[in-house]
Amino acid sequence: MVSYNLFKDYILLLDAFIYYHTSGNCNIGGVFMAIYNGTHHVIQFKSGEIWDFYAKQNVGISYRRLDKNGIWEKPSVLVSNTQEDFSVKIDNMDHLHLICCSVNGELLYFLYNGMNWNKQTLSRCDPVRYTIRYPMVILIKNKIHILFARGAAFSTGYWSLYHYYWDDIVWHSKEITRLTAGYRLSPFYADLSEKYIHLVYRGLATHQYEIFYCRYHLEHGIWSTPENVTRGTADCNMPSLLIRDDLLHLTWVTLSKTNLIVKYKNKSVRGLGRVEWSHPLQLNSEGSNASFPRLIWVEGKLWCIWYQSDNLIGCSSEKGENWSSPINIAGFEKTSFHNIHYSSNQIREKQLLQVQWILGNVEESLSIPVAGSLMTLPEYRPAPPTAGWETNSSVESERNRETIKESVTETAGEITGEQIGIECIKKTVTSPEKVKEEFSRRRTAYDGSPSLETMLFTEFDRQEEFHYSVITKLEEQSKLDDSASKDIRQALALVKQNNEMLQVLKKDVEQIKQDIQQLKSKGWFQRLFNKEF
Repeated sequence: MVSYNLFKDYILLLDAFIYYHTSGNCNIGGVFMAIYNGTHHVIQFKSGEIWDFYAKQNVGISYRRLDKNGIWEKPSVLVSNTQEDFSVKIDNMDHLHLICCSVNGELLYFLYNGMNWNKQTLSRCDPVRYTIRYPMVILIKNKIHILFARGAAFSTGYWSLYHYYWDDIVWHSKEITRLTAGYRLSPFYADLSEKYIHLVYRGLATHQYEIFYCRYHLEHGIWSTPENVTRGTADCNMPSLLIRDDLLHLTWVTLSKTNLIVKYKNKSVRGLGRVEWSHPLQLNSEGSNASFPRLIWVEGKLWCIWYQSDNLIGCSSEKGENWSSPINIAGFEKTSFHNIHYSSNQIREKQLLQVQWILGNVEESLSIPVAGSLMTLPEYRPAPPTAGWETNSSVESERNRETIKESVTETAGEITGEQIGIECIKKTVTSPEKVKEEFSRRRTAYDGSPSLETMLFTEFDRQEEFHYSVITKLEEQSKLDDSASKDIRQALALVKQNNEMLQVLKKDVEQIKQDIQQLKSKGWFQRLFNKEF
């Protein structure tokens, strides 16, 4: 039996993995020192050109290209003053969609159309009160879906997962669920099937942290109720999922005695009604500590690759059955690893390779385990002009700030565009009437439907109103309690006064009784009542 203190240490270690995985170099007493935190989003265009996006603290989001020799070119800063959480996806037209958060609480959307970057501020929240983590952009046909977690700026462990999507006309918003995250909020992951967005995340279930799963029906626009997938007796973390062959494949890490083990299960995504999960399987060997399991599909085989003792270890299967014994991945011994999100528009790669998240190397070149042999180096092309990207963004941000200062008060929030590709805000507002009219117009989509910013403000206001109503009710109850307490004190004073009067009356009665006894002893009552008139 593992002692409570040892168990607690492992739970803190699991949380520390998440912390270092997202915000600093991972070097916990020499353990896992080969894993570098920070996420790299690697994109391959139809032409074969490969770009790498990454974020650094106090720098922002940068991008670099892989040259014809397979070496990374000098990076350029795309946007500064952003948080380290961001997401980049490529669509079928080779356009890039990037979502991130600025340090000022802005939810920013960038669109690269093959020539230029266009920026849109989707919303803004007060960074003193709220924080947004792990924004994710999902592209489905002509719709843009955005998932993110929102919590209090001063972490209380309570978070909400939100879903917004743009249907070419108006923004829609939904709160997916609320969860308790503990010491650190773990990243959540999503994948697509024909009819659903599938989502897994880590949350508290009674006494331990478990992996939860829910899905969004694209046609009906409904999120299912989250279900506890792991249902174990120990804490779970680091989920990874992949949709392939009409199966949802899921792995995660859990604590067994004093070891971290990798477990796997799957379920059908096409079954009608409630489909049961398969029996959980352990993929790593006994006595080995494993972390960061990642699922990829390469040439008809499903692989699970994880980090173990400064190496990458993996095993393979066909449709999640009959897993092979774990082996060392050649070329990835005693090296450095990065968390990579990879997406490609190469037709050959789409046919032979399916990968979302993987541990690999992006220091000098690009190295991805198992799937690397299927990737080809890009053809050499002159680099697109990057000068002015940050300048244009800064000018636009400054213009927005100046417009805000002149047009709305600090409490009203920022005026932003509502539609993808909308032109920058112009400094034309002068009179209060025009300010009010302009603010109302920009808080509403062109068809009269509420914009994303309006929905965010409405949600924030709703929760703030709820909290205010609770506080108001508590204050009213406190006043009632004070009034009742005052009445009780007055009643106690009256009781005390009545008790004193009762004691005096009792003494008077006793005195009367004594006087009657004395008069009776003298025969006065007998003579009084027997006197003849």
